[in-house]
Amino acid sequence: MGAQEQSTGRLLAGRYALGERLGRGGMGTVWRARDEMLDRDVAVKELTVSHLSEEDLEMLQSRMKREARAAARIKHPGVITIHDVLEQDGRPWIVMELVDGRALSDVITQDGTLTPREAADVGLQVLAALHRGHQLGVLHRDVKPANVLLEHGTGRVVLLDFGIATFEGAMDITRPGDLVGSPDYLAPERAQGQRPGPASDLWALGATLYHAVEGESPFRRDNPLSTLTAVVDEPLPEPRRAAGLGPVLAALMAKDPAERPGADEAGRMLREVADGHTVSIRVPEQAGGSRLPTQLVPIVDRTAESADPAPDAAPAPEAEPATVPVPAAAAEPVPAPAPPRRRGRAVLWAVVGVLLLAGAGGGAYYLQRHRGGSPVVPGPVASGTTGADNPLPSDSPLPSGAPAPAGYTWRDDPAGFRFLLPTNGDWVRTEKSGGQIYYTPDNQEHFLLFAVTVGQPLSPQEHFLQMEATLSKSLKDYQRTSLAIAKIKGEEGAVWEFSFGAKDARRHAKEVEFRRSDGTAYMVYISGPEKDWVDSLRQFTTVLNNFTPTS
Repeated sequence: MGAQEQSTGRLLAGRYALGERLGRGGMGTVWRARDEMLDRDVAVKELTVSHLSEEDLEMLQSRMKREARAAARIKHPGVITIHDVLEQDGRPWIVMELVDGRALSDVITQDGTLTPREAADVGLQVLAALHRGHQLGVLHRDVKPANVLLEHGTGRVVLLDFGIATFEGAMDITRPGDLVGSPDYLAPERAQGQRPGPASDLWALGATLYHAVEGESPFRRDNPLSTLTAVVDEPLPEPRRAAGLGPVLAALMAKDPAERPGADEAGRMLREVADGHTVSIRVPEQAGGSRLPTQLVPIVDRTAESADPAPDAAPAPEAEPATVPVPAAAAEPVPAPAPPRRRGRAVLWAVVGVLLLAGAGGGAYYLQRHRGGSPVVPGPVASGTTGADNPLPSDSPLPSGAPAPAGYTWRDDPAGFRFLLPTNGDWVRTEKSGGQIYYTPDNQEHFLLFAVTVGQPLSPQEHFLQMEATLSKSLKDYQRTSLAIAKIKGEEGAVWEFSFGAKDARRHAKEVEFRRSDGTAYMVYISGPEKDWVDSLRQFTTVLNNFTPTS
């Protein structure tokens, strides 16, 4: 589960010696460690997100602590055992049971799909863990293949990552308008902004089992917006390989949560499939719903013939769930009122307008910079920046250690980068949700925008194409000028230039993103009126060419 690294040699709390890295995701890193006091191997989860506002970092730390409390509250073999929670270097660390196994998502990718009986057996164990949590008032809210771990050699299935679990009656740590979870496995009622319940977790279990037998999630589309729309509006695609499991999937993924089976009924249906019987349920029969073979091959035996045993795995946060603040601007694409059955549709569109960047860790900054609040206009180019007093041509970076040219000053940003900031005005730095870093001399009438994304899974070009899919539909008269792969600072990058807006208020924008080999992505953005785009572009070039990551 991710590339392994050499031992760090660090000792936590005087007893946990960190070893190799087992996995890394958008929010945390999981390490193998040795508990020197009890002489046993454990897994240690470290919060590794940085460059966030104090508010966002505090929220993530609270979420990680709640993960430990939720898992510790559920005493069940299908839930990871929590050994210890400690704070070091100003952030929490969770010490937990080390499980030798692979995530269901990795099994599907590496070995192929599960048989219906194998999937039913996995489903029974996940259901048991969920049901125990529900009995204690704990909802999981992010059931998906990446959070289901299959232990080697035992047949045990473990449900991972209670990082966004919620206690019934407990105060929520997310902000109003936040939506947490993975779009592919988000129940329709949650996509429409309704309160989740146990039935929402069962819907996600159904989507997970569908993926296990079909090789893909049932409603995945090209981007999160169309995925959530499909979750709410489109019927469940008829499975081709599910056989007798098909009726169970249809029941678990009924659009109306009131029509889904409870835990006891779902368990009975899954047991019938696991035992090789035809499911008795009053739903339309699926193709191939005949009696299944009687032989059951345990899921753990699928890798028994492999020449090389799989590396040890732990509950690595492989793909962190999206938590997306919904800005006021996101309400613009809400459609006309729909029939009563779709009373949550306006909420869906408010949510999907910002989900596009969430999976890539980008937050909601792009809607704010393109459409929200004041126009995104760069400050006027300071006089003298291209004259004889300026030792720097705008298309060339300054030598290391050189003084700033006229009209600019060096600025070391706490998010981990250095750049030339214009001096025409009193520029104020603000950091907003989603890692948006603004520099403005006039309350965002003019500003520069930067973002740093840790663990960016998409290439810069893929990231831009994904954003464009939504912006081209939401910005008036959007027109691409160019979008191309480019080498930026010697790293993989892309450049995106476009214009939009009415003729009398036409705007131009340019954005550059590059991603380092460790997955950290850097974005520099500028936009301004079409009429003075030449000046804006000159300023952007100077800022970009002298932009340097410092961490």
